[in-house]
Amino acid sequence: MSHPLVIANWKMNIPSGGISGWIQNEMISSNDEVDFENKSSYFKFMGIAPPTSHLTELRNLFNFGFLGVQDISKYYDGAKTGDISADMVIEKGCSFSILGHSERREFYNETNSIVSEKLRVCLEKDIMPVVCIGESLEIYNAGKTLDILEIQLKEIFTSISTKKTAVIAYEPVWAIGSGKTPTTDEVNNIHQHIKDIVQSIANIEAVNVIYGGSVNCDNAKSFFQQTNIDGALIGGASLDGKDFLGIYNDFMETL
Repeated sequence: MSHPLVIANWKMNIPSGGISGWIQNEMISSNDEVDFENKSSYFKFMGIAPPTSHLTELRNLFNFGFLGVQDISKYYDGAKTGDISADMVIEKGCSFSILGHSERREFYNETNSIVSEKLRVCLEKDIMPVVCIGESLEIYNAGKTLDILEIQLKEIFTSISTKKTAVIAYEPVWAIGSGKTPTTDEVNNIHQHIKDIVQSIANIEAVNVIYGGSVNCDNAKSFFQQTNIDGALIGGASLDGKDFLGIYNDFMETL
């Protein structure tokens, strides 16, 4: 794994206890240089994607790991009301962006083509892309998961060439927020399939595949123990700082 990540996706929520309450004592550094270095090293695989309104506050309180956004514009600037450009999020200290989350696809009609455009912007601007793909319950039950994922990947990644790292988040739509998940073996095999497809259609230096979809304190470690699962994109369970830190600690124990 060249760049594993465990990402908290707060969506349009403020975590329980507020941002300062979300951050645990274990995450806060003393003024001691050794402590700061140790914690910087320990939290180097943690990513947090808050609502954009809280980026500055979060960065001021927690200066480890990676700060990111939940979406980014395919446009660079101009009269695009409501959009947030790559340069704007870079100024806020962000180094990654989630792209193509199923909720963006459902509520804002984002297509694979749009996600591909945003991917190219991220790579050009040196923002790590976290590209979400996944299938519906109907597709899953029909045994066509790999087919639909291959279509998504080809429409997003074909002809992409970069020496930078790309992260793909496999999020079965039917598992998000439902409490239901595929088996860890299923996810592990799907992740291998995803890596094989991307490497066959694109020239990318490194590809990591993380899992999202009802990851919680009880099941996280079983996913992290699989060889092809490089981290997690966590929604609901990330809103409690204690729970998210516990999941992250489980991840670190499996490295």
